[in-house]
Amino acid sequence: MAQVITQSAAEDGFWRGLAEPGLGATTLRAMTYVAFRIGMYSSVRDQIVGSDDEPTLRDQLIAGAITGGVGSALFVPVDVVRLRMQADAGSVCGESGLLLTGLRRGAAPRHTGTFRAFGEIVRTEGKYGLYRGAYAAVARATLLSSSQLASYENLKLRIRAGLNLEEETPALHLGCALISGLIAQTTIQPFDTLRSFFMASTTGSLSALSPIIRNEGFFKWAYRGYLPAMARQGPIMLFQLPLIEQFRA
Repeated sequence: MAQVITQSAAEDGFWRGLAEPGLGATTLRAMTYVAFRIGMYSSVRDQIVGSDDEPTLRDQLIAGAITGGVGSALFVPVDVVRLRMQADAGSVCGESGLLLTGLRRGAAPRHTGTFRAFGEIVRTEGKYGLYRGAYAAVARATLLSSSQLASYENLKLRIRAGLNLEEETPALHLGCALISGLIAQTTIQPFDTLRSFFMASTTGSLSALSPIIRNEGFFKWAYRGYLPAMARQGPIMLFQLPLIEQFRA
C-alpha cells in the first residue's frame, strides 16, 4: 500500500494522484451519509432511553447502529461512485483515452464526472449497480457508528470522572475522538476491505473472492490497508467530533 501511495504521488503529484480523485463524491458523502449518522445519533439515542434516564452502553450501541445502518442504506450509491472515481485516478492519454497511470492503467476511465457517474452506472450495469456491495457497506456503517459513537461517549464519561473534571474540555474531546477512531477502524476493517472489493469493481463476486482469501489468508486479506485507513481516520477524528462538540456548546 505504501508503494501504491508513493507511486501515485510520483506519477501524478500529491493533488492529482492522491487528493483530487473522488473528492466531489467524498464531499457529497460527508454532506449526506456522515451528516445523517452523526446528526441523528443524539435524537435516536434519546428516543431509545426516554427523557428521564441516562443512556447505557447498550443504548448508545443500538442508537449508533441504527443511524449508521439506515444512513448507509440510504446513501450506498454515493459510496459506489466515490470508490469508482478513486479507482479510476490517473493521467489519461489524449489519443487513446486510456489511463497511463494509476491502479487501472491501460484501461479506459469508467466515468466522466461525479454526478454523471450515477446515470452511467445505471445505463451500463442497471439500477442494482448503484447498490453493489450494499450488504458489506451497511454492515460496516452499523459497526462503525455503534463502536465509534458509543466508545466516544463512554470514554468522555470515564475520563472526566477519573480526572474529576468539572466540565468537558477540547483536549478531552480530542483525546476521546482519537481513541474512538482507533477502536472503530479496528472493528470495521474487514468490512471496509469487503466493501471496497465489491464497490470498486464491476465484476467482484463471492466466487472471485474465495480464491483470494485462500491464497492470502483471511486475516491478511481482511486487514489489507489497515495502516492507510488509520492514517485517514486520524485527521478525520482530529476535527469531526471535536468540532461537533463546539457547535453543540
